[in-house]
Amino acid sequence: MSTKISTMSEQSEGPSGFIELDGQMFVVDYGKICAADGAVVGFLFEDGYLKGNFGPVTEKNGLVAIDDIEGCIFRGIDSSGMELDLPGVRVGPDGTLKYNGVVLTVINGRLATQNHRLVGEFDDEGEVYVRDRELKEPRRKLDETTQLNLYFEGNKSDGSAFTHEFGRPLYRKNLTYSDNEIIRYFDDFDKLNTPQKQYVMESMRLWASCGLLQIVRKSEGVAQFGNVRHGAAGVTGVRHGNVTLDKEEFEKEIMLYKRFGPLAVIAIRLQPYVEVRVNLVVSHEFGHQLEFVLSQATQTLITELYEKHKAKSARHYPLPNGYEGYAEVLTPQQVHQRVFISGYARTSMHEYWAECVAAFSVRDSRKMLKELDPAAYAILREVVTNPAKMIRPVFREQIMDLQTSLRIGGEYTEELLAE
Repeated sequence: MSTKISTMSEQSEGPSGFIELDGQMFVVDYGKICAADGAVVGFLFEDGYLKGNFGPVTEKNGLVAIDDIEGCIFRGIDSSGMELDLPGVRVGPDGTLKYNGVVLTVINGRLATQNHRLVGEFDDEGEVYVRDRELKEPRRKLDETTQLNLYFEGNKSDGSAFTHEFGRPLYRKNLTYSDNEIIRYFDDFDKLNTPQKQYVMESMRLWASCGLLQIVRKSEGVAQFGNVRHGAAGVTGVRHGNVTLDKEEFEKEIMLYKRFGPLAVIAIRLQPYVEVRVNLVVSHEFGHQLEFVLSQATQTLITELYEKHKAKSARHYPLPNGYEGYAEVLTPQQVHQRVFISGYARTSMHEYWAECVAAFSVRDSRKMLKELDPAAYAILREVVTNPAKMIRPVFREQIMDLQTSLRIGGEYTEELLAE
């Protein structure tokens, strides 16, 4: 398994406040330790390491922990504006901690990236507390649903040797969080061939990495093969958590995805009309499950958007004589000016949402969705980046802690929604 890098690892700026060194008070400005005349005499990192050309730092010839400098304290804020006291009142272990494969440093219980970004705490009992920069909460305890696989090796605060390992239930140690979540979501994943596995992974990577797949999996259900088409609520009108995928349709989707990518234009029997389709059946069916964890306000917003699109489509592209379906069908010349991301999205609000979720799942179709349906794109972006605002209240605490945990574990990255 390749080493992952935490998205919280870039130390572009340090803390700000005041630090006492050798009986003198210095100003700290974004990490720079400044003398009274404004001269920069050192640097303080968020995790409590210092470097500079004065006092005990010079004697140690390099970085030194604030804990090792007698009488040295810092009071101020971190680079996000959250209160920060160093070394702090708590004591804890020293050593190295691997979190979902990301290598972190533990200095007296302070949990930090390799580039000295403070991300939380780790105590002598092996408990993890995250520093939530989004909510400005310095100490949120993780539990078994929000904590990722970890392994610590070092010493407790009393100097005794200490190793600690945490593994998520039913997770494979050699795989990352997102890989494990996708495998647990898709029943009989191991029985798939390589192209099928790749298709499922590509379809669901975004939703696993942002934590929403876990929320949906635990509250709504999983995906599996069966002998019926479409097992979510969009077609049947009846809510049932597990998604059932038709094997023949699954193979067809993979073939079309491999040949055309996530979007394809196909001819229908009524000449000369065509229909645009999204070749992402797994994330489409996941979209139906995701709908059930959204707040009522979000669902209402989607319904209103769908009704506006349907009215617009009826004005510009009325269903042709002889066509018995409900999809948006077009001439080839009208494809780039269509209203819906796919023809099927026109059939109901549920299918509209599921098709938008599917298109949002991979980069190429996500870019097209943004251009064609910016309002739907904006809703989906909020669902991923600000889920506490968009989903049902019962899930909000869990998703906030989980996303903070996933940022530290190198899963929920700034590149997740790259275009």
